[in-house]
Amino acid sequence: MNNNKIEFLTIDVLTASKRRIADIINSFDHVAVAFSGGKDSLVCINLVEEVYRDLGKKEKVNVLFRDEELIPEDVIEFVQSIYKSGRFNFKYFAYPTVSEKYILGKKESYIQWDPNRKHIRPMPNFAITDKTKAISQYMQDDLIAESFGFRGRTCFITGIRSAESLTRFAAIVAKRNKPYIAGTKSKHVFLGRPIYDWSEKDIFRYMYERKIQYCEIYDNQVFNRQALRVATPLIADSSKRIGQLKTLYPKFYNQLVDLFPEVEVQARYFNELDRYGIMDRYEHSFKGIIMYINDNLTDPEIKAVALSRVRSCALNRANKIKGGATNLGGYPVLHVFKAIVNGSYRRQIQPKSVPSSQELEFEGISYKK
Repeated sequence: MNNNKIEFLTIDVLTASKRRIADIINSFDHVAVAFSGGKDSLVCINLVEEVYRDLGKKEKVNVLFRDEELIPEDVIEFVQSIYKSGRFNFKYFAYPTVSEKYILGKKESYIQWDPNRKHIRPMPNFAITDKTKAISQYMQDDLIAESFGFRGRTCFITGIRSAESLTRFAAIVAKRNKPYIAGTKSKHVFLGRPIYDWSEKDIFRYMYERKIQYCEIYDNQVFNRQALRVATPLIADSSKRIGQLKTLYPKFYNQLVDLFPEVEVQARYFNELDRYGIMDRYEHSFKGIIMYINDNLTDPEIKAVALSRVRSCALNRANKIKGGATNLGGYPVLHVFKAIVNGSYRRQIQPKSVPSSQELEFEGISYKK
């Protein structure tokens, strides 16, 4: 049994997370917390501040926020209240960023803070930005590190928790040595995930015991019977519930429809859409997934990322099967196809340990109990 498993079994998640943060601080030249306005990253800010005090560090915690423009007003107000408090060395970024919107099964690109269209709200005058070009989200880490004046190895601590997603769980526990640290496309910037094993109850208990005020969006989401998440509404996972914005944030919803009228179509007809039905129009193979990408993803950068993910999955599957794997190498075609249709390919698509009967049947493999 490795040390990480021993740690998980023998100490509580709070103690474990603080040990991980201390290790991150000691292992990197610079550390900053990536804040989203959400509960998980809010806990991380406070945990890092606690560890700073434990270590006798007197400087303010570095905090960064990426304003993705299409964010409800109460989240923005909450983030800006923390920014203006002066408690942290807080940098607020609002780069024009290539992103994607998911409307009735189709993914199209758009640019957050596009200088060539009106915005959903004014950009804050204190935001760090670059109005000359749109910057890929994958290329911003180095720019943000430079804005802080960081030189050397840097870790951005995030509030990622494995309980939110089986894919996240697989990605984290698959790494045997320090699973709470992950790489990025940058050679110098890494991601820290010190609360990866916390549950939602752990999050709210921590905030309750320390009397930490969180963003009121979560109370509103409880009354609206929504999952407790802070995310832009046009990504694949959020867009299927976009109609709920009408009751939760009617002003924000109307502003969104004013910018992107097709949102109203998504809200009205999503429940009638079989978003996976489109997969049956294509060959049930990696070749079929590539054809789907070429037909449906219009932005060259997004398309390139999706194609790269599929080719990586196909190569990993082929190599593992040669090595004797009997689980389709961890990459059933249907599993990969759904990840592409869902838009879940910003990071590497994670393997599955056991394919489902549906995934076997998708490839014409007989299923035996």
